[in-house]
Amino acid sequence: MPLLMAMLFGVLLTLAADASARADLQGTGGDGKAAAAPGKEAGISIENDPASIKEGQSLFNQICAHCHGPNAITGQSERNLRRLRIRYGNDMAEIYRSTVLHGRPDKGMPIWGEILDGKTIDMIYAYLKSIQSEPE
Repeated sequence: MPLLMAMLFGVLLTLAADASARADLQGTGGDGKAAAAPGKEAGISIENDPASIKEGQSLFNQICAHCHGPNAITGQSERNLRRLRIRYGNDMAEIYRSTVLHGRPDKGMPIWGEILDGKTIDMIYAYLKSIQSEPE
């Protein structure tokens, strides 16, 4: 009987952790609002924070890599996120946020605004900003 109770307790802990992780990704439990600008968290820039960039890389590889390649390395130029700065210049942050929040269904980009919270979006942006290619 004690073994059964321990197993049940373990299952319940796993389910609770999974639900909490999903709530964090979906932005539930907070105010439901996305951050005002990519790379800002409560007024603090995360774009140059090594821990945020590393977390952004991990999140990117979990969420985005299936279309944009592991570590944003892909042979498809239209999905190459390492060239955002070259393509969009000073509008890179705004276009990134708009594309992630609203998607581009006609191009196969899903709408992530109802799934990802602002912090997740910002950390992925911090990672992408850190790996931008230089103009040739």
